[in-house]
Amino acid sequence: MKKIILLSFFISLLSFLKAGELNCTVKVQEPRNLSFDPRIYKTMENAIFEFMNSRVWTNETYLNQEKIKCSIIINISGQSSVTDFESDIIIQSERPIFNTNYSSRVFNYNDRGATFVYQEFQNLEYSDNTYYQNLTSILAYYAYMIIGFDKESFAPAGGELYFKKAQNLITNIPGPEKSRHKGWNQFDGTRNRFVLVDQLLNPRFKNYRTALYEYHRNGMDKMYDSPTTAMPVINASLALLDKVRADNPISILFVVFFLAKSEELINLYTDAPQAERNKASTLLSKLDPINSEKYLAMTKKKN
Repeated sequence: MKKIILLSFFISLLSFLKAGELNCTVKVQEPRNLSFDPRIYKTMENAIFEFMNSRVWTNETYLNQEKIKCSIIINISGQSSVTDFESDIIIQSERPIFNTNYSSRVFNYNDRGATFVYQEFQNLEYSDNTYYQNLTSILAYYAYMIIGFDKESFAPAGGELYFKKAQNLITNIPGPEKSRHKGWNQFDGTRNRFVLVDQLLNPRFKNYRTALYEYHRNGMDKMYDSPTTAMPVINASLALLDKVRADNPISILFVVFFLAKSEELINLYTDAPQAERNKASTLLSKLDPINSEKYLAMTKKKN
């Protein structure tokens, strides 16, 4: 009897350790003008939380402390019926920096105008090879993107498998559903799910992914122990991004990178020597013109 109990305990423990790679917080923001029962937004929030955190997305075992910290905020912007929603979805993830209590944001993206159907208390079903519904396809896509970006920050091309899973997911969505729910087709604007993963897997952007790895693993992770070694790596990573940008000036990947990194970069360079700050400000303003005033401001701070 004791052996059976112990076996059951270890099976349960293994299931606990295996279940879920994500530590994902979820928030569904209800629209300003409520036309339907507000209870549905909380029900939706709970269902998405369970879907993201309980599902196993990889063949690896993640301990509790190893799970990827991430968040999904769904701002409901429109609701044409009790089951039809339009939203802006903000997805963010972060990873710890070695030997510190600091977490660095790795992925930050705003999926604008995402539409989906959700019926209260429905099961959220998903399969890599079968299309069920747009909501779970969107959630699975970003689960793979979160895992892919996280792995890219720890190993060269570490996220390849998961970016390919996200791309395969798009392939399996039926044409009529892609037409109904925008964001899956190549020409649904310049910033969409198709373009994001397509560029990540395009050899033209290999150096972008190299820069992502170098920035985190050989830059940020070594900042505590050896900042004099780490900062040149950060500088070189930005220079590599500049080379990629020269050939791909309007790439969505730069939006993703600087949404995640602009504040962190400002903090990194604010206390650097004046000459280094000036050089970084010029390059960052070129790479991320929307934040150019912030980059300029960091050059004016006196050491």
